[in-house]
Amino acid sequence: NILLGCRILQGRGRNDYAISYAIVRGDDELARVFGRSARPDECHIVTSGQSCDEVVPIIRARWPEHRVSRADVSSDFDADFDMLDRIAVDFAAERGVSYRLVTDSAGGASRYLGAVSSETRVVVYKKSEQLRALDPSRADSVPDGICRVEFRIRPGKRDVKERVATMEPQDYWGLSKWTQQFAERILFVEAERTATHHRRPSEWSRLLHAFRTQYAPGMHRRVLEVGRDEVVRDLLDALGLNDDEERPF
Repeated sequence: NILLGCRILQGRGRNDYAISYAIVRGDDELARVFGRSARPDECHIVTSGQSCDEVVPIIRARWPEHRVSRADVSSDFDADFDMLDRIAVDFAAERGVSYRLVTDSAGGASRYLGAVSSETRVVVYKKSEQLRALDPSRADSVPDGICRVEFRIRPGKRDVKERVATMEPQDYWGLSKWTQQFAERILFVEAERTATHHRRPSEWSRLLHAFRTQYAPGMHRRVLEVGRDEVVRDLLDALGLNDDEERPF
């Protein structure tokens, strides 16, 4: 609160946290801290919008070893929503990505790309209408035609949560193949692909690894004694794989 020039307001907790503290400056809440969970010494911090520019560097500097449960990165445009929506739908249809449209009676509209259960989703929506609905008292000051393209990541694995905590916002787009392509095609943002899941090695790869781990030192010594070709012939003989013998397949 000293670094940000804010005051702290205590409030109710939620989910598994018994208490919360709002970090407030003027009329704006920069962050909310949730504490007193069943897990000792753990807290949960929520910050959004322009507040991230101030709050995130402080968190990273003071608590470098932390994890991110959700992160959003967005770009705003003065654009026609229907045009952006058509582009988004065409992109999703080409790649077999699920999509759906949600509207409301106040004129709001949001196009969701990606399954609800997915770790990565993209939302294209009318930002002007959302801002007016959130704060009707300031509705007249919100300009028309603001659209937002937002990428939402909910990493599931611990190591991915830790990795996301150190990444720059534009790099989040590389957390899945289709979002990386979306950013490049729609936003002209080039994000390096960041792998978040690793396939289980094949049975053959595991067999080779076990053979190399157990027998490689002895094989190397034998090669130095009699040469590589003789070692290869001995191995083929031992496995019954010489050309002059019947193969077992």
